[in-house]
Amino acid sequence: MLITDICSVFNITRSQIISVNPYGSGHIHDTYKVETKESTDYLLQKINSEIFTDVPLMQKNIEEVVRHLKKNIRAGELVPEILKTKEKQSYYHDDEGNYWRMFVFIPGSITYDRVHSAGMAFEAGKAYGHFQFMLSDFDTSSLTETLPRFHDVDHRMEQFEESVKSDPRHRTQHVTEEIDFVRSRIDRMRNILKLGENGKIPLRVTHNDTKINNVLFNEQDKAVCVIDLDTVMPGYIHYDFGDAIRTGAASADEDEPDLQKMFINIELFEAYSRGFLGQVHNLLNKMERETLAFAPQLMTFIIGLRFLTDYMNGDTYFKIKSQEHNLIRWKAQKKLLLSMEAREEEMNAIITNIEKEIA
Repeated sequence: MLITDICSVFNITRSQIISVNPYGSGHIHDTYKVETKESTDYLLQKINSEIFTDVPLMQKNIEEVVRHLKKNIRAGELVPEILKTKEKQSYYHDDEGNYWRMFVFIPGSITYDRVHSAGMAFEAGKAYGHFQFMLSDFDTSSLTETLPRFHDVDHRMEQFEESVKSDPRHRTQHVTEEIDFVRSRIDRMRNILKLGENGKIPLRVTHNDTKINNVLFNEQDKAVCVIDLDTVMPGYIHYDFGDAIRTGAASADEDEPDLQKMFINIELFEAYSRGFLGQVHNLLNKMERETLAFAPQLMTFIIGLRFLTDYMNGDTYFKIKSQEHNLIRWKAQKKLLLSMEAREEEMNAIITNIEKEIA
């Protein structure tokens, strides 16, 4: 089926279309920018249904969240605008089994793959914090986990220990030091999960993929929209804050082979924290505040653990560029975690000082 035929299902006719070209740097879905003769362009996505196995459920989550966001946005803010098919669905399931969806393209919007300044970190923190604020009165029970136990550290440890036990590619002998490192930290990494299970921190609507490239900026580098709502699910606020710091305040890419280049950038951490807390300060309870600075350690551990597990499994999940790519990723995350541990007291003090200033 031609892409132009797919577009027609969403009421974009062949005669309207000027061009269709691959767009963006995403690794999950196939994305195309559809330029038209009208004043509006569009983004068409072929959804990766191997990862998101229940597309209708995922789209239902997105529709409900977008509907709620639209009720709460302020002047100048934007939310993703979903196109409906002729049958009033937010997705199309073609005869070959593929799922498709379309969004209105936001003109003048810019995405970045790296945080380049404290100002950008502040804007990203503000955007994700405001996302939390706008959804603070949303009923989490109406959302379903599109990726069950996605950031559940117990689940990730179960997968890890199974990989160690089965050793499908005979690689565990090369990573015994790494296995010991993981096991030495797991009790501490269960802290947030235990707090939630004991009712000391609440479940919230979380984005769960808070990279910088999921924030749209305008030409003045002001954040205008949070995008990519595929993983919006119930979760703890630590997941969103922690992964944003892991990806946005790291000094190097998550697969940096030169470990000397990898550490936590405290300036970016403080800037992001200031933007984020400025939006969510009044939402957080005492325990959330006291444990927020630990969140980057938790998320760095979880993502690193997934890289190491995938390496032992024979690289079955993450795309790799070399046989050692997942191991390189793990070692970079391990180094970042060690850097965070070394500066934990300082990071706690930064959060405390910002809270005092806001209060």
